Amino acid sequence: MAKFSPAARLNSAALARLAAQVEGVSTRAIAQADTRAIVSVRRRFEPAAKKAVREVYTVRAGDLVGRFQIRSGADKDGEFLSLHASTGKLPLIGFGGRWGGRKTAGATAQIQLGSRKTYSSAFIATVNGQRRMLVRQFSRDSTAPSGRDPRNKLRTLTGPSAFQMVMGEGDAIAARLARQMNEYRGSELIRQLQLARKRKR
Repeated sequence: MAKFSPAARLNSAALARLAAQVEGVSTRAIAQADTRAIVSVRRRFEPAAKKAVREVYTVRAGDLVGRFQIRSGADKDGEFLSLHASTGKLPLIGFGGRWGGRKTAGATAQIQLGSRKTYSSAFIATVNGQRRMLVRQFSRDSTAPSGRDPRNKLRTLTGPSAFQMVMGEGDAIAARLARQMNEYRGSELIRQLQLARKRKR
């Protein structure tokens, strides 16, 4: 698993300012509110990551299952969450893969919305019960005029990994996701503190 840390956190100074605004709430209650806010962020983090990826890439939702893990850690600013994304590349067919038959130049796929590409000589077939986009491998020592490997070796074409999609586009998706989670944690912490204050009344 690869890691990047759009750490959904508020620093100690921010917590202190919030505490000053919420009269009558104990330090323990503030800590509990912060913990509850982190739990809420944890529940939302993975769905938000999938949504952010699919706003740019045509990957099927089912292909992202099991590709992300949310882990917690701590540093001088307190607890934070990290999104770990798989580096395993996904089958290209899952990105809108199409093939019009032997008379076409090859199969096509659309990794990003609005950018369909033709993969020369590629075709779609079933391998071990799964549909895949394939291309025949070429061999330097092939005696065939086409240069293709005489043993008809096939190579499955792949698209980007979950990690590459999250960190792609100049980290734009990762940065946007980090900002969303930071904002959500901030608003959720304020909500939890307001609830704690009501319980004191």
